Amino acid sequence: MTTATLALALTTNPLSSQPAFAYEETDYASETVTNVVAQLKSTAGDVDGTFSTLDDIAKIITEGKGVGGTLTYNGVKLNEGIAIADEDTTIYNPGLTLLTSSEKERLVSAIIDNRKAGLSTQNWSENNEYAFDFLKQKLDPLHMHELEGYLGILPFYGAALYLVALFVQKNARGVFPIAYGLCALGIFGPVFVLVATGP
Repeated sequence: MTTATLALALTTNPLSSQPAFAYEETDYASETVTNVVAQLKSTAGDVDGTFSTLDDIAKIITEGKGVGGTLTYNGVKLNEGIAIADEDTTIYNPGLTLLTSSEKERLVSAIIDNRKAGLSTQNWSENNEYAFDFLKQKLDPLHMHELEGYLGILPFYGAALYLVALFVQKNARGVFPIAYGLCALGIFGPVFVLVATGP
């Protein structure tokens, strides 16, 4: 693909300003997950109600409460009968194994929205924060929620910085090590900032 082709494709099909989710609203989500997400929306700003709902989510993760499928020594079997793990996963957070990626994303979005609502109305307790941190770490350990917008532009941004580094390497070799370091910082710096500032 040439630069002209890429430029033409971007001008005729601009990038969406909406965040990209790996799930669609019509994707399957178990009744347990949809009920908990609805509970989180209805308890936003209620300290005790939120904590109770966050506790329910913790039970889904740690016990597999209400999530379809079974865990045995032969691995994980979903209701459809498909084996998705070849080991005994009952010893560590079996619910995480039974939840689909889209269900995890829905839960992460819901707990972040609930936290924002609680913080904005100053109805957020230390227990809620502890539960939020536990759930966020279990459901989104790689901080994909924080990075999703940046990862959407990273290929284009990285290509631009790569071209800048190539230009400096060809035309100003003496400052190339500095330019290379700045380009690397330009790529990885936003990741550290986004993860550090959190949701």
